[in-house]
Amino acid sequence: MLAVLSATLVRIIGLVRLASLVPSLRCSALIFDLDGVLLDSNAIYEHHWKAWASRNSVPFESIIAVHHGRPVSATIREVAPHLDAHVQARAYKASLEAARSLEGARIFPGVLEMLDALPPGAWAIATSAPADFAHKLADHLGLPLPRVFVTGDDVLRGKPHPMPYLRAAEALGVPAAQCMVVEDAPAGVTSARAAGAFVIGVLTTNTAEALAEAHAITRSTADISVRCDAHGLQVSWLEPGSGTTAEDALLY
Repeated sequence: MLAVLSATLVRIIGLVRLASLVPSLRCSALIFDLDGVLLDSNAIYEHHWKAWASRNSVPFESIIAVHHGRPVSATIREVAPHLDAHVQARAYKASLEAARSLEGARIFPGVLEMLDALPPGAWAIATSAPADFAHKLADHLGLPLPRVFVTGDDVLRGKPHPMPYLRAAEALGVPAAQCMVVEDAPAGVTSARAAGAFVIGVLTTNTAEALAEAHAITRSTADISVRCDAHGLQVSWLEPGSGTTAEDALLY
């Protein structure tokens, strides 16, 4: 009997300690960026950006520094203001859509399990990716798509403007302030914060310093856990270097 009580006490102490280590917050809906958050697809985009840079005599390094999270036309305006951004964006998108190989792309670990646990009306995707290619890549990898799927082709102003996340929240029927956003790029973090959402930055493509504007930082989507109840979503995440695991977060 004493041994059972002792083991129970140890477990309770452990859970209390864990609760102090694992941040947690309630929200009404989750909105995810696509590339770099749900999908590991950076190699494909960079392959096409490198070809575009070569054709247009633009330093590839300048593209790498700014393209994450931005619409294609915005990237081109930034790195090649002397070119017609709309014409060049159409050419870049055409090369993506004509791509026969999607080798190297994958769904990040833990993503399918998380999405499967979410109610259909409680999550959305807001991406800067072109619509046709985003659907093509998701279909190829078997990523389930939500009812609300906002792409770079669906908004007049893309990230870092708040419009993509405001549009997603409106389509969900939830105020942006009651949404939590998961992002991997500075432009996306700026967009989500400007919309009024709470932002978790994931360290898949950028450093913690680059994502300093986010409210919270975690290593990857696999380090985020979600519980659903009648009051909405309870989202927990592991901070880098916390010494806890995703399994710990689920216990909490």
